[in-house]
This record gives sequence, structure tokens and C-alpha cells, in this order.
Amino acid sequence: MDLKAKIQNPHIPVSFFEMVPPPAGKPESLHSAMAEIAKIKGLVDAINLPEIHDEARGGDRTFKFVERIEPRILGAKIRQEFNLDVVINRCVVYHADQAPWIQETQDKFGISNFVLVGGESSEVKYPGPSVIETARQVRAAGLHATLGGISIPSRAHEVDRIRRKAAEGLSFFTTQVLFDSNDIVWLIQRLNGLEARIFLSFAPVTHHRDIEFLRWLGADVPADLDRFLISKPPSETSSHHAGEAFERCLNLAQRILMDVFDNLPPDPPPLGINIEHINRRNLNFAVKMLERLGTFYSNLVAARSRASLV
Repeated sequence: MDLKAKIQNPHIPVSFFEMVPPPAGKPESLHSAMAEIAKIKGLVDAINLPEIHDEARGGDRTFKFVERIEPRILGAKIRQEFNLDVVINRCVVYHADQAPWIQETQDKFGISNFVLVGGESSEVKYPGPSVIETARQVRAAGLHATLGGISIPSRAHEVDRIRRKAAEGLSFFTTQVLFDSNDIVWLIQRLNGLEARIFLSFAPVTHHRDIEFLRWLGADVPADLDRFLISKPPSETSSHHAGEAFERCLNLAQRILMDVFDNLPPDPPPLGINIEHINRRNLNFAVKMLERLGTFYSNLVAARSRASLV
């Protein structure tokens, strides 16, 4: 079964693992990334690869920009070595016509699954199209691509945004990393009847720097998350404390999933999970989260499917 068919079947659990491509020009980093994927290939339906740009976000920068391997080059290697589906995040606002790039990615790299990503600010005039305009370009070019988008549950008018994009052919959406269930429960309830799948995103947080980075990225991070997840100040954190923080983070993710499944509307959109590792330090924790949260999520989907047959 291809990835699009899985995404469209509400009775099938679908899991993504999102990983940042390794630095360009470092063969050892590429080799390490492939070894990491080999460990999880049986746990996921697709590897989700973001495009990394040197963004001019507000606030103090918490990391140095590093040039990365182009996602579709890494994606083609993943497909070749592991026969595993790949999803490419494409920032569509930087080039006027996206259809030729998508067609080239399909023809040359064998990848047909894309998350269309818009600009970081509505106040900036970009040279490229919006997500909806890109979907129309793809359709006008006759390309048979599986298109997805990004969801920010706390954003105003998010329900309308998702429904408009789904009407233009987007079949799935990945959320920002979630640390609270209120907004995502509200969103899912108001997406009753939607056929596009919503992937709930989670990431292990084990250090204060992780939270600072997520806030810099624009994620909706509760003000007291530091105190809740990480009990020690930065100067006192250790591998033991990181493990404790991970367990609390995993428990929080499980509670969010339970809240979502306990409050589903009568005809909910299909749900998936997207596990992210936001830095190399947390890779092993991200794999553990994929294993444990993936099983927890699959059991919830199975229970929901059994209930629907009664």
C-alpha cells in the first residue's frame, strides 16, 4: 500500500519520523544518519525531511546556521537503501513556479510526497506562491503528488485555513510540536468530517536549550514547561536528569493523545503522529519516543476502529 492510501485510510495508524538532514560536505554525518534510519525503518511509514533555511526570525538566535544536504538527495538515498517512503518539506515562497521543482523531484529522485510550507511572516512579500497557489500549480501541471501542509493549532482561523487547503488537494497536515491538548482538541473537534489526516507532532525535550530553541522557532510552548519537564537548572542537568525529563515529556505526549482520542467528534479526521528530534543530543530519546508513543498511538487507533464497528 502506498503512503497516500495509508494516509487516506482512517483505520490504519501512520507514523512519521522527522529528522533534520545532516550537514553538507561531511560524509561521516551522512553515514551516521543512514545508520540511524536503519534502526527505525520498521517503526515508521515515512521519514519526514525538512528544508532548512537561514531564517531571519525575531529574538536572539540560539544556534549557528549550518548548510545541510538537500532533503531530496538524502531522500533518494533513503528510498534506495531502505525502500522507505520519504516526505519532503518544501518552502514554496522562495521561487515563483514550484511545479518544475516538484516534477524534477518525482522524476529524478523518485519522491512524490511533499509538505508545502509557506513564509514565516505574513508581513513579508515573498517572490514565490502561497501554499494554495502551489497546490493549484501542481494540479494545473497534471502532477500526481501527495501534498500536505503545516498546522498551528493555536493560530486564529486555523480551521478555515485547513479546510481551504484540503479543498485544494492537500491530504494531510503536520502540527507544530504539541505540549498542551487544549488547542489541538478544539481544532480536531471542529474538523469533523474532514478526510485529510492530521499528524500530531511530538519531540523529546530534555534540556532548557531545547525549550529555548522551540520558542525561537515559534512553537506554542507553555510558560511553565521548563519547570514542569526539567526540574534542575541548566548548570545541574546531567544524563540522569535528561532521562527523567524525557519520561515526563513522554507522559505528557501520551496524555495529549488520550485527550484527543477521548474527545473526538462523531466523524473525526484520521490522525497520525510525527516524532521529531530537534537536535542530535536527543536522537536516542526521539527513537525511544517513536517506539513507545508509536505503540500507544497504534493501540488507540485500533480501539477506535473496533468501537466504530459496534
